[in-house]
Amino acid sequence: MINIISGVSVFGILISTAAMVIILSGFNGIENLVLNMFNAFESDIEITSKSSKTFDRNFISQDVLEVDGLVNYSEVIEEIAIVKNQDNFIIGTIKGVEPQFLSMCNMDDHLLDGQSILSDEYGPLAIIGAAAIVQLDGFIFEIGRQYEYFTIYAPNKNEKISQNQLKNIDAFTTAQIPIVGVFTFNNKVDQDLMIVPIDYAAEIFNYKNEITQIEMDFEEGINLDEKKLEIEQIIGENFQVKTSFEQNQLIYETSKSEKLITTILLSFIFFLATFNMVASITMLVIEKRNNLKTLQAMGAKENQLHKIFFYEGLLINGIGLVGGLILGYAVCLLQMKFGLLGMHNSAIDYFPIAFKLQDLLLILGITMIIGTIAAFLPSKFLIKNIIK
Repeated sequence: MINIISGVSVFGILISTAAMVIILSGFNGIENLVLNMFNAFESDIEITSKSSKTFDRNFISQDVLEVDGLVNYSEVIEEIAIVKNQDNFIIGTIKGVEPQFLSMCNMDDHLLDGQSILSDEYGPLAIIGAAAIVQLDGFIFEIGRQYEYFTIYAPNKNEKISQNQLKNIDAFTTAQIPIVGVFTFNNKVDQDLMIVPIDYAAEIFNYKNEITQIEMDFEEGINLDEKKLEIEQIIGENFQVKTSFEQNQLIYETSKSEKLITTILLSFIFFLATFNMVASITMLVIEKRNNLKTLQAMGAKENQLHKIFFYEGLLINGIGLVGGLILGYAVCLLQMKFGLLGMHNSAIDYFPIAFKLQDLLLILGITMIIGTIAAFLPSKFLIKNIIK
């Protein structure tokens, strides 16, 4: 009977440990996927004005654009406008960029249809998010040089919008632009973003030398926090410099909070699994009560008797821990190799898995601490009571 309970104890610890490995590794995979989706579109460093939405591009020192490690940069004009196609319209974000921006965000890798260009010999062109073009009921022509034209209603900064529609004629600048491509990065970007040439954006929004931000890309492996400090020293206090982490800070913080809650829940599940081990040690002590008295009569000390059952608990915990790690990582490796669990209608074909050394150390810490306590307390108090 005790052997069966001990086996159940090992099995419970094994399964709960394997669950921690699988769930945390799956969580890492999803976390990396989401962060990569957002970081793919965000620049490494973004410069904006602290006091206003726009700033004069001439206020930016040339030294900022010549810092070591800088690969590329683009001036940006980003504004809200109404985008209309026939009877469909959305409140969208118009992002005017320089041509090099397309290579900065690896547009070719995220293009669903059409071309990743912003102009040709006939004039400016636009690329739009996948969700936005669906809402506008638009499409990309398969025949070359034939485009569908969307209408942009850009609000004039010096005019007020009135309830009287006749007075709103001058409140908007109306322009049309052909759509040549459709991209997908993430839901936030896909649902309302249209990318256009910066000169075209400046014209429809009535900008002269003003821009809303400068986006910069650096070499792989560059410490962005150090670059941020370097740029801040050059650019002065009137500008705000943000790294890609700070641009998506809410996503990072949310991800950390979710992982913390998940870890706490998994620790509680493991704690419940150790109750079987407590029961196993308790029954073993009760069954061997007479033997313990015999050993005591032969000169065994209380501490020595306690260690017998304490080590028994550690053995149960250790076997379950090792088995759980082997099972958990085996399942994860099979998922990575064969894609056992698919993700239909998603950016990837199967559920992502990622390993982190700190997760392994965390699992070892949780299981060893809780397991040691669960082995120590019952054996200590039961032995003391039996001797008394």
